Amino acid sequence: MNAETAETLLRCFRPGQTSDGRMQKAVKFAEQDPELQKKFAEQVAFDEQIIDVIHFITPPDNLREKLTDLSAQPRAEKKGLRRHIINPAVLTAIVGVVLLLAVIGFFVKEGMEKFPGRENVERLLGTAAKMSGAEFEALTTTTDHLGDWLYMHNYEGFEVLPELAALPVVGSRVFRQDGAAVAQAVVDKHESLLFEFHASEFGVQLPSGDDWVLLTRDEWVGAVRQRGDHCFLLAFRGSKSDMHQFLLSLPKK
Repeated sequence: MNAETAETLLRCFRPGQTSDGRMQKAVKFAEQDPELQKKFAEQVAFDEQIIDVIHFITPPDNLREKLTDLSAQPRAEKKGLRRHIINPAVLTAIVGVVLLLAVIGFFVKEGMEKFPGRENVERLLGTAAKMSGAEFEALTTTTDHLGDWLYMHNYEGFEVLPELAALPVVGSRVFRQDGAAVAQAVVDKHESLLFEFHASEFGVQLPSGDDWVLLTRDEWVGAVRQRGDHCFLLAFRGSKSDMHQFLLSLPKK
């Protein structure tokens, strides 16, 4: 069993459930792999938080009876239905479900925002507040034609996300942070900065999918996303709400 197979199996692990032979092998493999062991521990801790939240919500003892009586009433009896809806037991159940969904949503969002390598991304975002603009070499191009220029300046393997392609670029540079190369471009739209770097060199591992993860630093807001070993950080002065609206304005690919 290799690390990739073990990580895939461990995503299905749930505390308190009986594990089959393959799952037990994956757990033993994680115990020998420090990086996988850390991910597995974070996953188990998150699952246990959700379980605690679910156990915290206790419905009334007669909830099943109340819901059965409610479903047995004809739909035409609007007044009777209204009386059941405002019944304290039913209202308690509804509020409990809404609360549960809200808490689960909070933990899911919190789990996405606390990704490995976040502190390194925040440090990159923090460099924006210290810049004067003189650091960049002026040029006129677009993001999808920036690869050759960056290659000539010692940044290899530049890619661009489809929704960020064809954005106007008026300046660019390549700099190093902790010895790792970072490509940076000034985008002539919303006075934005676009960073690209290799996730493995910064210890970054974002949740899979097409969602951007938002973060803030020194009056700057950033949106970071990963594709393979490439990380993209879009930043400008503003709030998370501003960034959310800007991302919605990008073309859908």
